[in-house]
Amino acid sequence: MGGLEDKIFTVDEAADYLRWTRRGVIKVAKRHGLCMVRGREVTFTKSHILGIIEALRPAPNEPRALTVRGHIDRQPVGSASPKLRKLFLERSNRKWAKKLLKEECGE
Repeated sequence: MGGLEDKIFTVDEAADYLRWTRRGVIKVAKRHGLCMVRGREVTFTKSHILGIIEALRPAPNEPRALTVRGHIDRQPVGSASPKLRKLFLERSNRKWAKKLLKEECGE
């Protein structure tokens, strides 16, 4: 009956194999459904342990489209709605923003 494939591993054995803490193994295993739970007892099969390793493998990087981010300067602020522009200028700590607020709103 059963060989190594059928062996049930304890949390301590899985943690030793992965070189993790007991709590770390349990947390990841439960999140990904890669364990067996009976009451407070958590056990693993070989495929569960290999599944934990696969679940944490990062996805390969795919080339992304370039994202163009605007700088906070007069042009983007000027294109905003008047209320949003005033709010931005009021909350800004920049000297030029305070100057613009005085010029535009008389504040």
